[in-house]
Amino acid sequence: MRSLLFPLLAALLLMACGQATTSHQGEPNADGAVEASSPILKDVSNDEFAALMASKEGALLLDVRTPEEWNDGHLGGAAHADYWGDEAAFEAAMNAIPRDRPVLVYCEGGGRSGLTAKELIEAGHQEVYNLEDGISGWKGQGLPVVTGPPVAM
Repeated sequence: MRSLLFPLLAALLLMACGQATTSHQGEPNADGAVEASSPILKDVSNDEFAALMASKEGALLLDVRTPEEWNDGHLGGAAHADYWGDEAAFEAAMNAIPRDRPVLVYCEGGGRSGLTAKELIEAGHQEVYNLEDGISGWKGQGLPVVTGPPVAM
């Protein structure tokens, strides 16, 4: 699926250039009608990510790095799904996440998690946040990581 989604995502991104990544949910349009809320897809800084971790009750914290990267330290309370691992297992894990559950996703530098975030939105998830500089930026700022097993999704 990822190999098929990339060209589609690239095309959609080109068409959407200049559009905001967040929406004003529930605001009236020019006719006064209230439009349905749009999904939220946002790249966030370390500080914003930490605030979301603390405030988004029920959110899924998702690490999409390899098992080796995971073992080097991860964010406390994170679930793990290897983006580069078995494609069917990764897709099954993503499909198991309720579409209305906020997802905070990260990887090493923000690339894989950014792709995952876009895939989740395309699959119907309503609220996805990507740690823009990944865990390397998190560690670079001296923020804490832990070791140990992942939590269940």
